[in-house]
Amino acid sequence: MNFARRLLHSKDTLKAELLSTPVRNLALTLKGSILERCIERALMETRHFGIAFEPFFYLSDSYGCVEGTTNIGLGFWDADPLLRELVRENKDIFRDEGDLLLLLKHEIGHALCYGFKLYRLKEFRETFNVEGHFFNTYPLDNRYRPDPWSKNFVNPDGDHYAQKHPDDDFAETFATYIDIEESWKERYKRRTGVFKKIQFVRRVIRHYGQKAPLIADGVKPLHVPVDEIKETSAEFFKISPRRYIAAADGYMDPELKNLFRMPGRIQKPMEDAWKLVHRYRMFVEKLATGQTRIKDPDAVRELISKAYSRVRALGLVYLKEEEEKTLAAFSGLILIKALSFKIFRTFQLPLR
Repeated sequence: MNFARRLLHSKDTLKAELLSTPVRNLALTLKGSILERCIERALMETRHFGIAFEPFFYLSDSYGCVEGTTNIGLGFWDADPLLRELVRENKDIFRDEGDLLLLLKHEIGHALCYGFKLYRLKEFRETFNVEGHFFNTYPLDNRYRPDPWSKNFVNPDGDHYAQKHPDDDFAETFATYIDIEESWKERYKRRTGVFKKIQFVRRVIRHYGQKAPLIADGVKPLHVPVDEIKETSAEFFKISPRRYIAAADGYMDPELKNLFRMPGRIQKPMEDAWKLVHRYRMFVEKLATGQTRIKDPDAVRELISKAYSRVRALGLVYLKEEEEKTLAAFSGLILIKALSFKIFRTFQLPLR
């Protein structure tokens, strides 16, 4: 990687950009992420136990199976290594692969329960002590008072989460049972209440494992999918990007926002800024390279590529009637930054 590219793609620059970008514009995907690996591992384990059913997984603003569906939302921040690092640094939230795997198995337990409407079964209600309406009896403030000495609940995470509600009791018991190493046998061998629940889970899997769920997956409702999150990552997590911006040699969002516009209520015809950058990139590259006589033409090319990716991620636009004016301003910005790189070996102006 050449020096210019290292500056433009430094870790602090990328973190500043992640924080400054609307979450829905981050182009996050499960593919290739730690989440994809954990999903594959979780489904491998469920198949090992004879479960053919697979829930629908999607990126969301939180973790959880949507009530009454087989749709499982996954925290979008875990789909990107740098976002994971940012959240860990600033919010002290971090789940390794083992934590994520256990969480996924828990949510698959919810999906199984909802998909086959197990909560309607008399044996389910008796085994997990369901009283009243299954979904309407959740604690309103999401708080619960566990009995740490109880021998009737599994406790794989050490937080006694199974005691929150019968729904979570089933999901935690399911996640505990779906363990290829079967470590639960030793841990809970003297807990008859737990074994009764595990035996029920085992019977459920034998009966429903190869059947299709009663409800289809991927059908709405979905809970806040990632493409509906308009906030920037900084706004969503309440993280200040200042320290990353201060150390970011390749950060140019402020200049681009001043040069272009955010989509607004202006009635005049607007054009996406990335189209202007793409259309005139060769012209701007030739102009900046010639005017600065820079010895590293790749630096200008990398700079324009960075500008292209950022205006697209930020969703910037410009007035079509001001195309020449906007092009001149953009060319000037690239020229000044290229000159700064030539003289000072940085893309940031010394007096910023």
